[in-house]
Amino acid sequence: MVRYKYTPEALAAAAAAARNITEVMRLLGIRVSGGSHAHISRQLKKFGIDTSHFTGSAHNRGSSAPRVPAHQVLIKLPRNARRTPGTRLKRALLFLGLPAECEAGGVGTVWQGKSLVLHVDHINGDFLDNRPPNLRLLCPNCHSQTNTYAGRKPRADAVNGRASGSQPATDAERSPTALADDDIYTLLRQVEKGAVTAVEAARLIKCSRRHVSTLVGRLRATGTIDPPSRSRTRALQQRFTDLVIGFALAHPEWGAHRVAQGLADMTAGECALGGYAVSAILRSAGLCTPAARHSRISKLAGVA
Repeated sequence: MVRYKYTPEALAAAAAAARNITEVMRLLGIRVSGGSHAHISRQLKKFGIDTSHFTGSAHNRGSSAPRVPAHQVLIKLPRNARRTPGTRLKRALLFLGLPAECEAGGVGTVWQGKSLVLHVDHINGDFLDNRPPNLRLLCPNCHSQTNTYAGRKPRADAVNGRASGSQPATDAERSPTALADDDIYTLLRQVEKGAVTAVEAARLIKCSRRHVSTLVGRLRATGTIDPPSRSRTRALQQRFTDLVIGFALAHPEWGAHRVAQGLADMTAGECALGGYAVSAILRSAGLCTPAARHSRISKLAGVA
């Protein structure tokens, strides 16, 4: 990654005229990318340049905009469109059932006792191509080793998303389709009736079989497949805290998303908590890791 060097005076002048770090980068003529954003942020802190006037995302604080459905987020954007924030892409991918773990490293969901940080990687290097086949979740270490990290020029075979020497992608592969909401509802009701298998539904919706079960349970319990609102999530967390803790202790090796799925299956969708909500409960109880749960089990059993 190119390291841009500017005098403290130039950085201060740009910061004074900007509302956020991205605007600082544009004023300095720096290509906007994650790596350059982090570098400029460190430089501003290093030189003690005032950024208290930056608005960032705080101008939206206090308001809760409705969440955009996953199928409207995971699309290919037109040229000159603004990049979709990684947090929004990750939330949409997890909603479709993508496991919350590094696809390349296999390090699990916890690192040094904390939830593993995950980046959204655009496989072909096109940050406007947010279609599911072009996205994957990687840990920061694996992400930094990719050919397209922080604006690196992608290789020809990476652009095609294929190994070198393989056949070119077909038009169907280049243009993944997504089912409309009405079609998804119809499909899930067919799964509930046993007319369609969860495996077939997962293939059509482009998610995991496990997530199909979550959607069916959510539809049965609430009449919708949309994730619960933040206020409803908090109410569900308070209602099911003891159940979540007990279930996690009964399955100490399970991650938060698997615990959430198990609870949804056990309660026929009544406990419609997502993986992040379950993770928050376990974090508050000090039971995020398998080691912590085994320790709690030993204490409850009276084992020193």
